[in-house]
Amino acid sequence: MTRSRRIVIEAMVANPSHHMTAPEIVAAVRADDPDFYESTVYRTLDRLLELDVVERVQLGPGATVFHLSHRPHHHLVCGQCGSVTEAPGDLLDAVAARVRAEHGFSLRPSASTLGGSCATCAVTAPASA
Repeated sequence: MTRSRRIVIEAMVANPSHHMTAPEIVAAVRADDPDFYESTVYRTLDRLLELDVVERVQLGPGATVFHLSHRPHHHLVCGQCGSVTEAPGDLLDAVAARVRAEHGFSLRPSASTLGGSCATCAVTAPASA
């Protein structure tokens, strides 16, 4: 493992949510090493994506986030308030098996983003007609 990969991964592990935008990763890395090049962070993220060490996820409007691939999970994103809830990686296994059996199509096992309404917004949202 290269020094730059180690530094980027350590910055992501140190973040409580483990979901960070590229600029957040740059800021975290530079907090420890002010001379670390921004371009090195972006190149490192590209290489970590190629190696399946990190995944790029779009969690609604806003910047794309990166998270480590070591613990597969899905993201349940509320369309009203924007909250994100993590769900276990095996959540869609039965759906993937059915899609494979009925259509011969293999779903990617990586993280997915599923849209809908969180419990709070589902209760407070007006009933749809």
